[in-house]
Amino acid sequence: MATGGRRLDGTGLWGAALLALAAVSAGCGPRAEQRDLSAFFGGREGSFVLYDSRDGRWLRHNPAGCARRASPCSTFKIPHTAVALETGVASGPDFALPWDGVKRDYQAWNADQTLRSALRNSVVWYYLELARRIGPEREADFVRRLGYGNMDANGGQGAFWIQGKLAISADEQVAFLRRLWAGELPLSPEAQRVTRELMELSRRDGRVLYGKTGTGEATPGGPPAVGWFVGCVSRDGHNAFFATRLGGSADATGKEARRITEEILEKLRL
Repeated sequence: MATGGRRLDGTGLWGAALLALAAVSAGCGPRAEQRDLSAFFGGREGSFVLYDSRDGRWLRHNPAGCARRASPCSTFKIPHTAVALETGVASGPDFALPWDGVKRDYQAWNADQTLRSALRNSVVWYYLELARRIGPEREADFVRRLGYGNMDANGGQGAFWIQGKLAISADEQVAFLRRLWAGELPLSPEAQRVTRELMELSRRDGRVLYGKTGTGEATPGGPPAVGWFVGCVSRDGHNAFFATRLGGSADATGKEARRITEEILEKLRL
């Protein structure tokens, strides 16, 4: 899967960004629907966007919020996984790194990890090591090539996807996932296929749920708390892509965003 230091020229870079912009703009046409889903959010600030490939329908709760950027937090582990595979830093789903012995708050983190388990358990130390091996310049280059959010991989003392300047909107999350599922990212087909496979969360009644949570805690003088759940529901050859963002409350977590999303998807019979 490794492609070394391969870079796109200026045309390719802007092409990737324009593809992402076009995908977002496509959600502003006549098949776009606004719906009040505030009952699911329990009075909290939040947004939800869905694109259903079956009929080309867009659905949004809080369109302004869907366009507002925030730190991707651990949802960035989706492109991060693909880049690690593309560069050969990770050889595949079973690529293992030994636990460093440092006790952390999440028990699942206190063990050796593979790429599969690290994505499932959102293991920050594992992805920090992947980032170190990829290198900041190469990482920043891939973020630009992927047209991911504001494409700014600066700051954060290594974890730029949590504490740095990188930011993405719910609309842009869905645009990115659509390109990943279509195999249209400037990465190898294999890196994209394995990333999609590793995102699988559950199977039920012929439906497959793929997704990734993300949580950012509020910091004094910094950005407010944010909770993400982004992904895709596949059934009968059709895909429905979604992104939910919670903000402005103490329980704005990825876990809560996932709970809300699954309730909405059930309501929509997805």
